[in-house]
Amino acid sequence: MTNPDSTPLQQASIPAGDSILDSCNEQLCKQCQNLIPNNAQICTKCNSYQDWRRYIPFSNTALALLTALISVIGIASPVLYKIVHTPRSEATLAMPSVDGTTLRIIALNKGDAPASLIRAWVDSEYLAAATKVRLRNDADALIQPGSKLLTFDVIPLLDEDDSFRSSLEMLTHINSGSPAPRTEIRFHILQSDGSFSIQAMSLDAGELFSLLRANADRCNAVSSINFENGCIGRGTPPEERFPTASDKIPKGLMDELERRMNKQREAAKKNETLAEPALE
Repeated sequence: MTNPDSTPLQQASIPAGDSILDSCNEQLCKQCQNLIPNNAQICTKCNSYQDWRRYIPFSNTALALLTALISVIGIASPVLYKIVHTPRSEATLAMPSVDGTTLRIIALNKGDAPASLIRAWVDSEYLAAATKVRLRNDADALIQPGSKLLTFDVIPLLDEDDSFRSSLEMLTHINSGSPAPRTEIRFHILQSDGSFSIQAMSLDAGELFSLLRANADRCNAVSSINFENGCIGRGTPPEERFPTASDKIPKGLMDELERRMNKQREAAKKNETLAEPALE
């Protein structure tokens, strides 16, 4: 029997567009479908992750062990690499430049072991094979990984007169645009594994002119001529050399040599003037 005095229960109203879960600040667990607080990272019922970690079929213990294993591998990798890897050198020479009798070149070693520079020499149709290419600092013969500048002294087997005359010959090549006689400086490099390589750099007429003229100036300042300083010359006959105070030459020949010397110096100055644009 219905009680007329009773009041019917009123149904709670929920705003349109809102869900029951939103109204109570809860969400369903993606694993067990139980209600858990919004923005929860781990379900309070089944302890499963609610973010990307739920796709990884590992327990927390397994993940911790995997993380520790990766850390150990990262620490041990360099040690293991050194055990199985044999260091090797990759040495080369680059960017050569000639300034008078000074040769500069960059030594590059891209490997992880030192290489060595065995020797350097001249292979030329013009300069004598005895021409010295001397490393200024012997310690630089060991080429460590990285890069460094090597400096050489090039010492032709020419005295002052020979060097001066030879520089005039190079001026004729510069003015005419003709190639100079083949002249190469070669380098013997020994790698750490026992292999070796030979690199060569060529000298053009301008570089030979600079080398010969600088060598003439150098020999002019040398007081004691010997094979070590290279100013002994290549055996120019006395009648073709410029006279010096120690030469015992008849006066008539002396006058002729003086005239020849003055004429050659005038020609040299003229050629230098003409060669300046080419050298620049």
